[in-house]
Amino acid sequence: MKYACLLFLLLAMLSLRSQSTTYDVESIPQELKSRAAVTIRNESVYIEMRSDNDMLQKVKKAITVYNRNGDDYAFIPLYYNKSAIIKSAKGMIYDASGNPIKKIGSKDFMDVSAADGFSMFSDTRLKYYQYNAVQYPYTIEFEYEIQHKQNLIIPAWNPNFSEQVSVQQSEYIFAAPATAAIRTYTQHTTAEPTISHSDKFTIRKWETGPVPAVREENYTRGFRERSILVYVVPQQISYYGRKGSFDTWEQFGKWAYDNLLQGKQDLDAMAKNKVLQLTKDCKTDKEKAKVLYHYLQQKTRYISIQVGIGGLEPFNASDVERYGYGDCKALVNYMQNLLSLVDIPSYYCVVEAGGFKQSLKTEFANVQDGNHIILCIPFEQDTTWLECTSQEMPFGFLGDFTDDRLVLAWTPKGGKVLRTPIYTDKENKQIREAKLKLVDLTNLEGSIKTKFYGTQYDNHADVLHANNTEKPKLLAKRYDINNVNFANITYSEIENDTPHVLEDFSISIPNIAIKSDNRVMLPSSLFNAFTTIQRNEGRQQPIYINRGFTDEDYIEIKLPDEVNKKMTPMVKTFTCPMGEYTFTARIDGNTLQTKRTLIIKQGTYAPTHYTVFQEFLKSVNQTDKGRFFLELL
Repeated sequence: MKYACLLFLLLAMLSLRSQSTTYDVESIPQELKSRAAVTIRNESVYIEMRSDNDMLQKVKKAITVYNRNGDDYAFIPLYYNKSAIIKSAKGMIYDASGNPIKKIGSKDFMDVSAADGFSMFSDTRLKYYQYNAVQYPYTIEFEYEIQHKQNLIIPAWNPNFSEQVSVQQSEYIFAAPATAAIRTYTQHTTAEPTISHSDKFTIRKWETGPVPAVREENYTRGFRERSILVYVVPQQISYYGRKGSFDTWEQFGKWAYDNLLQGKQDLDAMAKNKVLQLTKDCKTDKEKAKVLYHYLQQKTRYISIQVGIGGLEPFNASDVERYGYGDCKALVNYMQNLLSLVDIPSYYCVVEAGGFKQSLKTEFANVQDGNHIILCIPFEQDTTWLECTSQEMPFGFLGDFTDDRLVLAWTPKGGKVLRTPIYTDKENKQIREAKLKLVDLTNLEGSIKTKFYGTQYDNHADVLHANNTEKPKLLAKRYDINNVNFANITYSEIENDTPHVLEDFSISIPNIAIKSDNRVMLPSSLFNAFTTIQRNEGRQQPIYINRGFTDEDYIEIKLPDEVNKKMTPMVKTFTCPMGEYTFTARIDGNTLQTKRTLIIKQGTYAPTHYTVFQEFLKSVNQTDKGRFFLELL
């Protein structure tokens, strides 16, 4: 008995030591710690597709978190609804030496509605766990199982999902009956999956590791486009009882139209009479569309509604007509129905929305590309796009949320891949004119008028729609000058073929000029100073400028009599493949006149151009922060 107890203690100690060394932070190779906020120690994602409406997802993962920057990466979100059931969830927290310090059970998970702050309905809930760390580093190990009653959306594999994440080891296993035809999309992984067979399944397995974290660099594409990614899509799909098959975007668009849009445009005769009355004086289809778009904006408001078929199916148009609200799906469907009542065809389009442009994968049809719906009206030689969730957006303008990317239109004949409008560096334009005077050799007073076009229009929409109390506060952030004051603020929204915002106000800037001995010092660029970027001799990624623009500033400053009006005219010009800059200054009569033009060009450029770009921006920044030294008489 004595020896049995000793043996038990010895085995327990060996087990504890083995467990503690497993997640000992010291055992992580240094190259995986460098630049990382977290390291994925091990990860196993197992998907078992037993049939088109029976899929099991098993995940086991351990993440070492080095500091507070890594806490969000250790967040565990588990979504569930009537089509996804959480079968189990548990975990353990370990200290830096790998010793267990906290067990995680189902009672430790918070259970909340998955609706965002704008949602009125949601049939999806969220269970989540977030560890409140006291000491770093720590390791969180967790595992869970979720049963899915559909196979349209199969969880993807994206192990190094952020620049700050390194991966020690990760695997992705997909098991399906041998008779099940599947398609796969792989990104930034050259290794083919290993394939094995069991009695019931063909098993595909992808593996990776070690993968170091990546140094963050300025002007690069979104990291998701540069990370490891695997998508799996079965040919035969089932989604909330809707079955089908697709291999191409055309086939998927046809399935989606037939199963998710059919019968949703059900406005009645009363609504049709209203539409005919609204458009009776319009001479063209485009005029009718514009009137109906403004009607949509006035009648409806956007809320997120995630019910129905997994958040993919819109509410009926009659529901929007009755209640006056809807999500992007419902509002686009409603607008499409309004247009159909006056025989104007349009397309319901799925887009990946966001500030960083991201297109659907042209050669790989899937349901996971796309998070938003917009409307396309294919007028002959004048295709028009509408953002139906905005009550302020001008007709025919999308802005930087959905511009310049490939989208999918769901049509009765099948899916069509289209590109949304491109706003070029010449169209994303800001033109500013300021007429000022120097008072008491220290203060500037006067007026400023600025026009914002393209996505620069979008950048100032918050000030445009703010109330009069908020406008000065927002302007003070835009015009970052000490003690600046604004008065007579007006904003006008100009809706024409080139919609823009006109900003107009009076301004006073006390003590902006500095009087010293027999001269006055004034900033050379008052309202626009472009930032520089750090040197990077070992640049790895291509330079990517997501969106170009043009800034033009014309500033006149009336000088007092005691200032000497003699000045050698100044001309500074800098160019590089990524941009152009010109700054001129001269005194004409009693007025100091400056003109500043900066053009940044959208595009992708070789890493070898980075030093040239850095020097260009440095020269721009130094000129913008320059000073005029004006002699006194």
